[in-house]
Amino acid sequence: MKKVIKKTCLSLLAAGMIFAAQIPAYANPITVNMPAKIYETINTENISSGVKHENILRFTTQGWWNINVLRIDLNDNYTELKGLFNKNGLPNRDKVSSMVEKSGAVAGVNGDYFDYQPLPSSLGTLINDGELISSPIGKPYTLPSVYVTNQNKAGIEYLDRRMVVTNRNNGKQVILNSVNKVSQNFDTVTLLNKNWGAKSIGNRFHNDLVEVLILDGIVSDIRTGGEAFDIPNSDNSYVLAVRGTGLQDLTIGDQVDLELSTVPNVEEIKFAIGGGSIILKNGELALTNINSAGNEPRTGVGINQDQTELILVTIDGRDSSFKGVSQEMFGAILKELGAYNGLNLDGGGSSTMAIKPIGEDKAAVVNKPSDGGERSVVNGVGVFSNAPQGELSYLKLKTDDNKMFLNTTRAFSVKGYDEYHNPVDINESQITYSVEGISGEFNGNKFKATSSGQGKIVVNLNGAVGSLDINVLGEIVELNSKQNDLNIDINSEQKLSSFNGKDKNGTQSVVYLDDIQFDVIGDIGEVRSGTFYSSSESTSGAITARAGSGISNILVSVGSKGTLVDGFETIDKYSFSASSENINGSINLSNEARDGISSLSLNYDFSQGDNTRAAYLNFNNGLKFSGYPKKLGFWVKGDGSGTWLRGTLKDNAGNTHTIDFKKSLDFSDWQYVSSSIPANVSYPISLQRIYVAETDSVKKPKGSILIDGLTAYYPTSIGNIVLPTPTTVKDNLATKKALNADGFSFIVAAEPKGLDKLVGYDASSKLKARISSNKIGVMLNSITPEFNKGLNNYVLIDASKPYKMNKHNDVIFFNLDSSKGGIRASNSSQWMQFIKDLDSRQESNFAICLPTPVFGAGGFSDTLEADLFHEKLVEASNKGKNIFVVQGGNETKSELIDGVRYIQLNTKALTKPEDIYNISVVEFVVNGNDISYEISKVYQQPKVQ
Repeated sequence: MKKVIKKTCLSLLAAGMIFAAQIPAYANPITVNMPAKIYETINTENISSGVKHENILRFTTQGWWNINVLRIDLNDNYTELKGLFNKNGLPNRDKVSSMVEKSGAVAGVNGDYFDYQPLPSSLGTLINDGELISSPIGKPYTLPSVYVTNQNKAGIEYLDRRMVVTNRNNGKQVILNSVNKVSQNFDTVTLLNKNWGAKSIGNRFHNDLVEVLILDGIVSDIRTGGEAFDIPNSDNSYVLAVRGTGLQDLTIGDQVDLELSTVPNVEEIKFAIGGGSIILKNGELALTNINSAGNEPRTGVGINQDQTELILVTIDGRDSSFKGVSQEMFGAILKELGAYNGLNLDGGGSSTMAIKPIGEDKAAVVNKPSDGGERSVVNGVGVFSNAPQGELSYLKLKTDDNKMFLNTTRAFSVKGYDEYHNPVDINESQITYSVEGISGEFNGNKFKATSSGQGKIVVNLNGAVGSLDINVLGEIVELNSKQNDLNIDINSEQKLSSFNGKDKNGTQSVVYLDDIQFDVIGDIGEVRSGTFYSSSESTSGAITARAGSGISNILVSVGSKGTLVDGFETIDKYSFSASSENINGSINLSNEARDGISSLSLNYDFSQGDNTRAAYLNFNNGLKFSGYPKKLGFWVKGDGSGTWLRGTLKDNAGNTHTIDFKKSLDFSDWQYVSSSIPANVSYPISLQRIYVAETDSVKKPKGSILIDGLTAYYPTSIGNIVLPTPTTVKDNLATKKALNADGFSFIVAAEPKGLDKLVGYDASSKLKARISSNKIGVMLNSITPEFNKGLNNYVLIDASKPYKMNKHNDVIFFNLDSSKGGIRASNSSQWMQFIKDLDSRQESNFAICLPTPVFGAGGFSDTLEADLFHEKLVEASNKGKNIFVVQGGNETKSELIDGVRYIQLNTKALTKPEDIYNISVVEFVVNGNDISYEISKVYQQPKVQ
């Protein structure tokens, strides 16, 4: 019998009025104080017809907001919304990006709240094209839903429902409590259909669960505590399940009618999904149901007042930079984004937005999920496009770095799109390239710059155009590679790592391997097209890279010597463990050996469990290696299972590194496997375990492998080699000049607390005299009255105080408090005043003093804030300002980055007498507009004769 959908006489408007009355009334309206905005960037991209993606990165006095927005034009004929869920069944949670890819959506976000136990089930509604996939919760526990009708009108309401199975034979009715949801006790009747999955519940949780199988409207079978039914993939076939009474009026052979109805009418609903709480109602903040308190990651949906636009929004949190927002603040943000009504969806670790423009192979996660990666969820909101293919309308131009150096090249890629933002195939050979603002030459899609400055690359194809800004820096003066040394087997080849260059201002950019000249020192091989081909004998030497005036060296060792470290002749050094309790396994010695008299057998059974499963051969206390091995290898006899063979290393810093020996054990004979040691390990290292793993939940392998002859490989030693001197960026202001009669000097220092007591004499007098020899003294830390007595500067600036700006001649002195991990955390009002002063001052020299570093160890805990601080200083530098950031830290150093000078003085507490030799100062000489500086130690360590 076909499913009967009950008609409703209520209009959607009338229904909306009824449901609005169900929203709790509040004596006091909800209000929030929006934090002040310090900085904001907004990037907008069309991803399909009627769909735009916005990324809003906003820095406020309360921290960063990373807001991702999908704006869906509800009047666009080519755009629709649908619920996303795993096609293997609702309880089979999936990642948002995976659901977007599998469904063909162009974008999506996570959806409803859900329970994990006994199986994942959404709390609320899911409707697609008039089909009730997951039912609303009944009163009085009903939760709100967002819906879009067949007329493309959207609303946020409480869906009512009537769900009943009527027995035609006896007229009795079975009232259904839920569709495709389960509870711990199974004490109410639930309906499970094709959307639930291939199997019903059976006796998985309870031996008294009653299940009734209905095929095409006829009761076909009834089981109590039996095996799960196969759920047919047809519209009028399903399983009813409950413990105890509830299904006693059904017998095999009965004909039944299924009635599923909602208000608004499910037949009129194109899409609906449940949420936790209405947070914006008719333009006013609200909080109706689930109160997810605190600052958290958020996902929500908003609808504008005239119901022409639906807005999907995520906000990140639980991060060093992104702290999340409250539910009330989220409602205010939805309102600011243009919503009149808003619904809070599931948040926290579930908050995810993925986009997959048409033509792209993979969906990209555009927010920053708080778990460090995507969490699998029960459902989501998908955005789909069915726009027709149109004619070429515009071009998009991309490159890997829009900065480049003089006399180097940059490659560009071009894609074409129609008016609906669908990709259009283009003939790249017919594209015309041109450049504005700078000079250079094109060779196909590659541009070589012959002048520096700001420019624009323009492409044209039959009137369709695209452009991209490019910044051509000066000549390369410093060249750096991620690869300082290279160990390679004889007669082998390896692509060289990427290189970065720096110009005279310390501005960094990618340098292509084709723009670098490689010279080989020693009979080690040759470099061709960025790939090194090693010689046929073990030897050592170096590769010298040159670009512009930059020089860099890579030490090379060809070949290695293997040292046997474990023959697996005894078993007392090892133990077995598994990644979960339901995995069985063991280890034992085997008389079948590749070398020696025995090998070690690792036995495992992955037939239980669905997620990643692993069986470990543990080296008790770790197998320690001497020296600096670069590779590990051993013999393994596979079992043909296709499992993954891996290992775990621990280095001297306590960091754990996973290495891969073989991606798939798809063989059954003895084979030799090996893995290189990661380049970022801190030696000495130890091997903690070797293990097999299975990541595919469908596969259930069971088997044994044999391991023998573990060997460590040490590279050929590198002898004494004479190499060209690597170049570095030299700061042309880092030479203290003579003081003119009309000039002045200033010094930045810190009081070394307890110095005299620590060394046993009046050592601080020397530092005081050094400070007093300058007209202006700037102290990075607070100074004691005793230390202050010995200072007689014209002006003494206490840079440890809250924000303040001082001026002398052509130098502006800024105090910024970063003592609590950053400028904002210490006092957010500093940011507003600093940006204002930085932009308005006309002087040439800015000395900015902070008690802590901006970057690196001890630096800003909020790395985005550090980047923004640097960005603002670079903007000032580009306007011709000399920017000096003098900061306290654990060492003394200086670095020129993008034209900004970061000078760090060692200000850590003194603990032993020899710490006196770490005390340094930085002294500046200002002669009119000319400024120079020098970092020097105050106390010189005696030379040992």
